[in-house]
Amino acid sequence: MTPSSPAAELARQTCTAPAERSDRMRDIVVAEAPRGAIRVLDLGCGTGSLVERLADALPDASILGIDLSFANIDAARRGARRDAERVRFEVADYLALDAGPFDVIVSDGVLHLIAGDTAALVAKLARDLGSGGVFVCDMPYACAYNTAFALVRRVLRTIRGAWLDRVVLAIGRWLHAGEMDESGLRERVGYMYMPPARVMDVEFVRALAAAGLRRKAEYPAKSTSPSQLRHRVTVFVREAARR
Repeated sequence: MTPSSPAAELARQTCTAPAERSDRMRDIVVAEAPRGAIRVLDLGCGTGSLVERLADALPDASILGIDLSFANIDAARRGARRDAERVRFEVADYLALDAGPFDVIVSDGVLHLIAGDTAALVAKLARDLGSGGVFVCDMPYACAYNTAFALVRRVLRTIRGAWLDRVVLAIGRWLHAGEMDESGLRERVGYMYMPPARVMDVEFVRALAAAGLRRKAEYPAKSTSPSQLRHRVTVFVREAARR
């Protein structure tokens, strides 16, 4: 099997976040976000579970959820419980999106999968956040475990085939027996072949700071599997432009 790009892989499938994870991200966003009639972007919204929770918790906010996957956005729209004027879902490549500025950008387990130049991504985030805006990012961080597991994923990517997909799925069933249904396990097979394009490390934090995004807080993120990269939630604030 010829490996496809991460973007192509993600565009074909759904990705349903565990309820506990979406609850955790909602709580962090609510704790850090400005109040009032704010604009929120969920960058890589999956099937919309976090967007719906934010809509409940931030009744005055307008929220846009974007994702590369048509399947994700279709599921999110079908499950939407809100006025389309306040909560919208769109199929979009974030780097090509022209919808800012936002008061909050949240990205749950997506930023490390966006291919391309990190400097361009950082510049886009800085442009899209208004002064005082908040960026809440859950992504893998720099550590020995993630370095080693990223290498494993690169190796698996070079030998991927239907047989290996079956092995990965079987291991997932064993690791998550009773915790995750079959559809959820199948959704996650592809991630075993996706090494991170970037991690939250000193260089990435410096690049964000140079663009005006100051690191404000960090929150631990629970790891649910030995096959999952270790994540952390980091909060950045967009500083006012210097005159």
